[in-house]
Amino acid sequence: MRKGEVTAVEDRAGMQGMAADDDIAGTDGVLRLLREQASLYGRLESLASRQRSLVSGDDVGPLLSVLADRQKLSERLTQIATRLLPVRRDWEAYRARFTPDERVEADRQLHEVGERLQRIIESDEQDSRVLSGRKQAVAAALRSTHVKGSAMTAYRTTTAQAGLLDCMNDGV
Repeated sequence: MRKGEVTAVEDRAGMQGMAADDDIAGTDGVLRLLREQASLYGRLESLASRQRSLVSGDDVGPLLSVLADRQKLSERLTQIATRLLPVRRDWEAYRARFTPDERVEADRQLHEVGERLQRIIESDEQDSRVLSGRKQAVAAALRSTHVKGSAMTAYRTTTAQAGLLDCMNDGV
């Protein structure tokens, strides 16, 4: 990607962010934010899935790109959570203002977000275990290399000393 280009994630988040900057006092505003939140968690879950396929590979570039995209989505989710904070504090009062259909939609959006978040957390924990295993394997390989290097150094020193002794014995 060239400098100044906007990724698809940034573009979509920016477009949705413009709609979310409106007043959320009405039920439409709250539902709009809940929909956006559910959509962003869906994209975050897709990126977590993509991340899963990359953590066991050796090419770090694509993994870093996915992590950067996830960070952008997380920042937008934080903005939405901040906007929804007054709603969360007085959820029952807001929910009472919804029509029955809006209540169903709000409940569905919140349920979807909870399920997606749970799957993302489980996926990230599994990725963490994979990365931890790889880290331990690299550390073990480095320790093995160090031990082998030490043994070779000791062998060279012993061989050199033996050669010196041979030279000294030859001269006697």
